[in-house]
Amino acid sequence: MSKPTVAIIGSGWGGFTLSQKLSLAKYNISVISPIRTVQYTPLLASAACGLFDFRLAEEPVRRRSRTDVQYFKAFAEKIDLEKRVISCKPSMDDVDKGGQFQVQYDKVIIAPGCDNQTFGTPGAKDHALFLRTTNDSRIIQQRLLEILDAASLPGTTEERQRELLSIRIVGGGAIGIEATAELHDLWHEEMRFLYPHLDGKLSITIHDVAPTILSTFDKALGDYALESLHQKKVDIQTSSHIQKVESDAIYTKEHGRMPFGMLLWATGNKVNPLVESLPVMKPEKGLPRVLTDHFLRVLRPDGSVIDSAYALGDAADIQDQTLPTLAEVALQKGEYLTRELNANDQPAKPFEYKQKALLAYLGQHDGVIGGRHEWTGQSAWLAWRSGSLAWTRSWRRRIMISINWLFVWLNGRDIARK
Repeated sequence: MSKPTVAIIGSGWGGFTLSQKLSLAKYNISVISPIRTVQYTPLLASAACGLFDFRLAEEPVRRRSRTDVQYFKAFAEKIDLEKRVISCKPSMDDVDKGGQFQVQYDKVIIAPGCDNQTFGTPGAKDHALFLRTTNDSRIIQQRLLEILDAASLPGTTEERQRELLSIRIVGGGAIGIEATAELHDLWHEEMRFLYPHLDGKLSITIHDVAPTILSTFDKALGDYALESLHQKKVDIQTSSHIQKVESDAIYTKEHGRMPFGMLLWATGNKVNPLVESLPVMKPEKGLPRVLTDHFLRVLRPDGSVIDSAYALGDAADIQDQTLPTLAEVALQKGEYLTRELNANDQPAKPFEYKQKALLAYLGQHDGVIGGRHEWTGQSAWLAWRSGSLAWTRSWRRRIMISINWLFVWLNGRDIARK
């Protein structure tokens, strides 16, 4: 008797977990994703700032222990939920990638994630940097080195140096704050000693349209983070409305033209085109997401269940719930669905999300933790740093990251050796 085929769309936290743990004795597995690895997003800012090799912030879908898993480097453009067929478009660059193809399935897991949210700001996609993949981390690190070298060229005026060394980060959520913290540490602990003639000229500014930062945390923790960053001379401009972006400047409603050398955009999520096209139930307000029942089964617009389709990750939510678009939610859903499908043809127990502590790093061994416990200071930093290891899915990477941290402590980062 042939095994049923499970098609997994996406290689994020949920999709990757299923691709690695779903039973090969019970299912044929096909993974469709434009990215061949899972991206450990909480580690990307650290990788960009040289705390460890970029490759340690990702894990490949293809494994020698699971060669029966088929992987297609492609975008899922359309799903026929009745005929159980996925139309796909290859995502390779500069190679003969062939034409479109189709994947048939018995069960489909819809987990394509979300796109970068720019709110339609003119020029943002062309001139801003993002932080979703290890390649983004490489680009950020390279851009930082380029602006430092440009500011060091003979004849560069002090005014121009300050413009080049102006780093602007759009988004006051955890990703934007942690990127700020890592860049601050990199400069003050390492790079300013390599570029002593630029000391005091590099600046970091956070822009957010909201009236506060870290809005997912308790207000007291947000206020603590605000004060901590102010003490580090990070300029925080809340209620900042960006009207357009050019190659070297942003324009805000409040302050007009504001130059930058590097612009990092970390404002949240935009609906994935695949999700937008699906004829399924979606929320009436907010981010369009695939709505599921408590067993993660996709709902039709009339509320009926599609037994052969499941959805999870940032692209999905449970009806009558509003779970956050966090890696922890996607991971728990992926682990739940893996257990249920390995045990049964259909999930037998409803999914229950277990809230875990929210962590954010603020720089210079300072941080905040919200949720079940509320901590600040060095203890929060230690919890955040140890939590970085917990995100990786293998002991090999945990050991290698720890070794990298040791070498950084002993001899500096590779981009700023002692």
